Amino acid sequence: MGILIVFSSTVLPIVKLPQTLVKTGPSVLLSASNQYWIDTFIIPTIDNDTFVSITLKGDHAGGLGITIIPYREGAPVVGAMPIINYIFETNQEILLAQAKTSTKSEYFVSVVTIMNSYTLTINSLWSPYDSLRAYLYLGLSMLPAGLLIIYYDRIIEKRDQMIRSSLTK
Repeated sequence: MGILIVFSSTVLPIVKLPQTLVKTGPSVLLSASNQYWIDTFIIPTIDNDTFVSITLKGDHAGGLGITIIPYREGAPVVGAMPIINYIFETNQEILLAQAKTSTKSEYFVSVVTIMNSYTLTINSLWSPYDSLRAYLYLGLSMLPAGLLIIYYDRIIEKRDQMIRSSLTK
């Protein structure tokens, strides 16, 4: 089992397939007392120099902004420039953009909405199995336990053979 988990968590995330992420928002109800909201998402690891296509469509003109920046170990990468940093014009309802990634990492997406609803679509090439990387240490910890079980099973088997052979004599 440990070998299967180690294999899955190291080899499967290497497989890159075209992926589409679709999000709608904002994730809260906007009102006169709560006029804006910031939604955030994490895009799985994307390789360097990979194109990312973004479509951000608002329900009405203005009131939206988007930033996409490299993200690693729970924080934006220090010194990295955003691949997209855009604020809608007052008469703009849709943003169609394409950018090239600057580094191999996860990407942090932040959508700011001011009294507007949106649909965000991101297309790129990443692994649908990227989340399996988290199970590597579980698989590695299961390897010694599995080996110990196999060793113990052989000791029991030899003991049973000795008991059977002594009873047949």
